[in-house]
Amino acid sequence: MKSPTCALVLVLLYTYSCVKNPKTTQVPDLDTFLLSYEPQMVGPNIISKSNFEGHASITPSGDEIYFVVYTHNHSYSTIVYSTFNDGAWSEPEIASFSGRYSDGSPALSPDGNTLFFSSRRPTDQEQDINPSNDIWYVKRNNNEWDSPKRLPQGVNTEFNEFSPSVDRKGNLYFCSNRPGGFGDMDVYYSEYNGGKYQPPILLDDAINSEYQEGNVGVTPNGEKLFIMVQHKPGDLGYDDIHYSLKTGGQWGPAKNIGPKINTYSYDFSPKVSPDGKTLFFASRVNRDYTVKDSLYTFKTFNAFLNSPLNGLGNIYKIELSKLNLEQ
Repeated sequence: MKSPTCALVLVLLYTYSCVKNPKTTQVPDLDTFLLSYEPQMVGPNIISKSNFEGHASITPSGDEIYFVVYTHNHSYSTIVYSTFNDGAWSEPEIASFSGRYSDGSPALSPDGNTLFFSSRRPTDQEQDINPSNDIWYVKRNNNEWDSPKRLPQGVNTEFNEFSPSVDRKGNLYFCSNRPGGFGDMDVYYSEYNGGKYQPPILLDDAINSEYQEGNVGVTPNGEKLFIMVQHKPGDLGYDDIHYSLKTGGQWGPAKNIGPKINTYSYDFSPKVSPDGKTLFFASRVNRDYTVKDSLYTFKTFNAFLNSPLNGLGNIYKIELSKLNLEQ
């Protein structure tokens, strides 16, 4: 029989070995994650980094992509772009018209020659900054962007206008929290007719609800609408992407796009490629990565914080044909 002293020594040795040699948490394996999550991350470690990225829009040729990078508290955002050359995306650069004021939600027209975006840049020389977001646009001229111009009053108000998207005819969809809607943010439509945007129309309850419809994207043919809905009971996560199909000139009831895209986390900023075949969106999937029976070292924790899978926004894409969207 072991003496009490021997038993105590054995217990102390076991405890010391457990503390001295704990299991250490491994950094999430990006390659393994990319194989298990069906949507494809766009530009891992180049476009999709440890920053908060979202709101991606791509040119018709597929060799230039515009998106937003946010500060971690979302107090500021800027529009950046990357080009695809020799099989790889280039290191992003801030777009020529951005980088000073807080700009967001870029959306290229299907022909790639106009880019719409939201901004808090001042509307007159007496302002330092606009107290709300307005929708602006820039046009290409000899492959360079002209100076930004603000869309007319009516489309823009003293309230927030955000997340523009245009179809092939130039018709504009956007989100606003102006009075008279169903909830905090709702989806509006402005027809482009005679070279002008007509007074916006609030889309009906097939699209809008008492919950926040914060982002919108329309297909080039104007027949599919993708909407981010926030904190809706019964959804899969905090922000889910929904869709609606147009038949007979009417939008059908919006439906959750399902678990191929929507996760337990935040899934947002849907935009469709100019050929109408690919959905770009952003996700904070893997936000809650933990291993309960192990510990971080500073090295592994720092590596996690600086990886694309740290729980901030990353950009993804998926072919619409894989989603089996039904009315």
